[in-house]
Amino acid sequence: MVLYGVRGRVALIVPHEDYTTEYEFNKLAPGEVAFYTVRILLKSVSREGLMEMSRELDFALDRTPARVNLAVYHCTSGTFILGPKWEEEILKKIEGRLNVASISTMRSVVEALKYLGLNKISLVTPYTKELNDYESNYLLQFGVKVIKDSYLSLTSSEAMCSVERDELKQLIERADTSEAQGIFISCTGLKTMGLIDEFEETYRKPIVSSNSATFWNVLRLCRIGRVNIRGYGKLLMMGG
Repeated sequence: MVLYGVRGRVALIVPHEDYTTEYEFNKLAPGEVAFYTVRILLKSVSREGLMEMSRELDFALDRTPARVNLAVYHCTSGTFILGPKWEEEILKKIEGRLNVASISTMRSVVEALKYLGLNKISLVTPYTKELNDYESNYLLQFGVKVIKDSYLSLTSSEAMCSVERDELKQLIERADTSEAQGIFISCTGLKTMGLIDEFEETYRKPIVSSNSATFWNVLRLCRIGRVNIRGYGKLLMMGG
């Protein structure tokens, strides 16, 4: 008999129009890990919109299920927009309110890139150029250099969740370069996890997405042992 959530009861704090994360996480999650989604209002994926979203955090935390033992602030741009120190303040606030450990999308990405030994990457996003520049600067502070990037200039979470495979592949082709050791696909709303294995075969290098990195990190912290999930890219196959 599977005891649901016996290893981890995870509060997943996501933008209110992100309908990708729940599907991708629950599809792969072992029964020992249970995800409980908490939605937070994000009016636009812009600097101003992301800062406004952070001010809605108290409202979201008031509605977080009791007895969770890990919280995830799961919005990539929402955690890099003002840099690591600001991100750390958000995590401290979550931990203080819920009295549990917390992680963010971007910290999970950094951990995943380090685990795979990637410090020169191509960056693929649905964001504006302004947000790409913020993200590149964030990564550089952790020793990861963006060699080349591509973006769609979208500002709506719903539009980001609607990006399809062919458009995503075109973005990767625009950003891929022989100088990059791997590719990072940024944004929790992009439907990526079912495509990573295919894209790694095509581009012959590791690919990490916001969702694959965060899912991997959650399983590590819940002590699921060696992840070893096949068919979803090198990161999840190698475990942690």
